[in-house]
Amino acid sequence: MAIGPRNYVFVGINKMLTQRLHRFSRFFQYHDVGVYVRIYFHAMKNIAVLVDYTEGCKLALQQTRVLAELAGAHVHVLNVTSNDINEDEHARLAAFSSEQLGHSIPMDTHLADGRLMTALTETLESMNPDLIVLCTHGVKGLVQHLFGARILALVQSLDKSFLVVHENTAVREEGFAKILFPATHSSVASVLIHQVMTLAAECDSEVVFYEIDKYVGDVEGEIQQNFEAAKKIFKAKGIRFSHVKEEVNNHSMGYARQTLNYAAENGIGLIATPSEVVDNGFLMMKSDKEMLLTNSQGVPVLACG
Repeated sequence: MAIGPRNYVFVGINKMLTQRLHRFSRFFQYHDVGVYVRIYFHAMKNIAVLVDYTEGCKLALQQTRVLAELAGAHVHVLNVTSNDINEDEHARLAAFSSEQLGHSIPMDTHLADGRLMTALTETLESMNPDLIVLCTHGVKGLVQHLFGARILALVQSLDKSFLVVHENTAVREEGFAKILFPATHSSVASVLIHQVMTLAAECDSEVVFYEIDKYVGDVEGEIQQNFEAAKKIFKAKGIRFSHVKEEVNNHSMGYARQTLNYAAENGIGLIATPSEVVDNGFLMMKSDKEMLLTNSQGVPVLACG
């Protein structure tokens, strides 16, 4: 696809982010006051949604419908089955999905069999969607349901972006009015910036940069660089944003609990986070990621690999 002058913005950014953003654009150049990269901006055109016929996955389908309508996207519905794959199974999946998506959203259904994680990863890799939507069933019930505590393993197994909703998520027709962007010094911060930019543009969201005054080691400088890089990109794209810095008011080890409290108290519609675990600086360790992804507040989470 040709990339013209309207498809990108220029931003000043550090070298690590430049290397990562190189995956979105083959164009970047050095400047005497910093490193400049050209970011290719594309809308969501293909959304995959994972279905297991539970009440929770109805919410995943409803959330997918909202995003597909806003972005003009094609939806791919995937079910991993232990039954024989035949016309009856395809008809069942199509009927269940159409009930939630409606008949105006372009949709394909996909059935896969085999070991759950293997079937999911292989099928999703071949689909190559811009976003994968699913509902988690919390930290319990893993044996009975398709997902649960293994959700972190799933989102880390693919170099994709996942939108995780919950059984108590309130799906809103306007999408996400506010997207929370917590502090991160992750090596995939550029991927997160790109996906938040895409969703914020589609939903006309305000992005809230969020940090807690709790840093260990020398991570704060990199975090602020990531914030400033994101702000330059969002400003160039006309995306509204604000910045909140809180004192520590929750004495858990990582960021997750206080982040969730802030989200619940301030009308946040979506929390964005890298899928990788970051131990350094006590920001988002494994337990924090699991807490975010399976949160009881019902706040959807965007996890980017």
